[in-house]
Amino acid sequence: MTIFFRVDCGGQYGLGHAVRCRTLAQAIHAQAPDVPLVFVTTTHTLRLIVKEIDGKQWRLVVCRDEWQALEAVREEAQRDDVLIFDEPFDVQWVNSTWRAKLRRALHVVRIDAPHAEQNTCDLLILPGMHHSAETIERLDAAFGERLLIGAEYVMLRDGVADERPWWPEHCGGIVFATGGSDPGQVMPRLYVMVQELRHRLPLVQRIFALGQTAEAWSLSPPVRAEWITGFHPSYVLRAELFVTLWGATVYESLALGTPVLTIARTEAEAEDAARLDAATDGAVQSLGTLTGLMRETLCDRLVALWQDAKERKRMHYASAGLLDGKGAARVARAVLALTGTI
Repeated sequence: MTIFFRVDCGGQYGLGHAVRCRTLAQAIHAQAPDVPLVFVTTTHTLRLIVKEIDGKQWRLVVCRDEWQALEAVREEAQRDDVLIFDEPFDVQWVNSTWRAKLRRALHVVRIDAPHAEQNTCDLLILPGMHHSAETIERLDAAFGERLLIGAEYVMLRDGVADERPWWPEHCGGIVFATGGSDPGQVMPRLYVMVQELRHRLPLVQRIFALGQTAEAWSLSPPVRAEWITGFHPSYVLRAELFVTLWGATVYESLALGTPVLTIARTEAEAEDAARLDAATDGAVQSLGTLTGLMRETLCDRLVALWQDAKERKRMHYASAGLLDGKGAARVARAVLALTGTI
């Protein structure tokens, strides 16, 4: 039996999907160390994420495009194998012919596919607390026990829940982060938008550390190199305030107790962010969509929250206990159960 992970990293894709799959792979490996694990991708930069676990049981296959990737899986798959497909927000599931081919070839697990139809997978995983009641009701009716949804299935890096610092240890200032290689050049835009804060906040040189997802990826002007560094989880761990595009890193921030302002790419993401805001009692707060975000709105919100240490402390404590860090182990058991391994 082999478990395939179909996931990308870099280009238009952020770290969240890749790190989540790596975390799930580690959890599967811990429970079934003899099961081979294969990462299938169309992005060479996935190597930056899986290199530390690459080895006998960890194989990386880089394909030209989506169809070559799926064909590579189908050609190699045996009936007891599993394909785990972690879906970026803007990628549609394959057409009905390919769905039928894949379902005949092996077990299919989909992650983050709230619009999934009943016959498209054997197991549907929606990690998080941001889904609408309508979505939960519809999917529960369609999938029943084949649906894993909620905070208990959030797949955090191994040990991240144990890293949560007490509030005074959050002393790393304000950290900005964007996903993937930032094809939309969000980081330069944010950089320009917050320039006026240099005159409104005298501690600006200390509180701004603009993060990027991987040091191998470049940024375009007008971003100054000294304000940019390769993204590392420690930035989120120590930040006093974290400003990030909507994605899986928001949930890691919750686990670490870091106050979060999140920016959505789409209206649908903004609705998800608003629901998470409500579900976490404001531990995560939404700034709406990137296209609708005005410079004055961003700067005023940053200044107000930076000056309100009591509110940031409240946000820190509001996130306590929401995530237990065991989601990956739960999902791993469900995946292995498909094949009768456990």
